[in-house]
Amino acid sequence: MVERAGYGGIMYKSYGLGIAYQKKFESFKPFGKQLDAEMAMFHHPQETKSFNTDLNNPSPFVFGKLNKVAILKVQYAITKKISQFSESQRVGIDMILGGGMIIGFLKPVYINLIYPSPNGYETVVAEKYNPGKHTDITKIAGYADSRVGWNEVTSKVGLSVSGGAGFTWGYFSNFPKRLESGFYLEYFDNGLPVMAFVKNKNLIQGVYVKLLFGKRVSKN
Repeated sequence: MVERAGYGGIMYKSYGLGIAYQKKFESFKPFGKQLDAEMAMFHHPQETKSFNTDLNNPSPFVFGKLNKVAILKVQYAITKKISQFSESQRVGIDMILGGGMIIGFLKPVYINLIYPSPNGYETVVAEKYNPGKHTDITKIAGYADSRVGWNEVTSKVGLSVSGGAGFTWGYFSNFPKRLESGFYLEYFDNGLPVMAFVKNKNLIQGVYVKLLFGKRVSKN
C-alpha cells in the first residue's frame, strides 16, 4: 500500500519568509520520496534600512540595493522513515535529503529622487537605482511605487541541496500536520546581484523551518 500526502504551508529561511508545497510518497518500506516547491523572498544579510532624516515622514529604504529578489525552488528528495505516523502511532519522524533547481527572480530597485525645480520648489522623480549616479543619500526619498519595474524582471538559474528532519502528527491521520527543519545550500554562478557595495556570494547557506498542513490518501 502506498500513501500519498499533499501539504501546504508557510516557511522560514535564513534569508526570508515564504510559502511551501510538498508531495510525499511513502509505503511501509523504510525509504520513500517527496517533491517540494517553495517560493521565498531573499534578503541579503548586509541589508540595512536607512531613513532620510531631512524629510518629514521619511520612508525606509536600503541604500545600495540593486534588485529585490524572490527565489523559487523545485526539489526531489529521498526520505528515511524513523517512525510511522498512524492511528496508533501519533507522531511520525523521517529524515530528508534532496536536491533540485532554483530560480532567482530579480526586480530592479526604483527610488524616488529629490530634484530642484525651476520655480524654487523640489520635485520627486522615480529612477532605477544606479550606484554610480545616486551617491547622495540625502537626495533619496525612499522607494518608488512598487508597481514600477515589473516589465524589467529577470531570472537566474541555480542548484540546491538540502537535508533535515520532519515530524508528522495529528488527531486525524488523514489530515496530518507537519513540522520540518534542516539546512540548505543554494548555488548561483557569480551570485545574485542584490547589493552594490558588498559581496554577493555564489553559495547561499542557512537553515529552514516549515509548518505544513496536509491531506493523506492511501492506495493499494
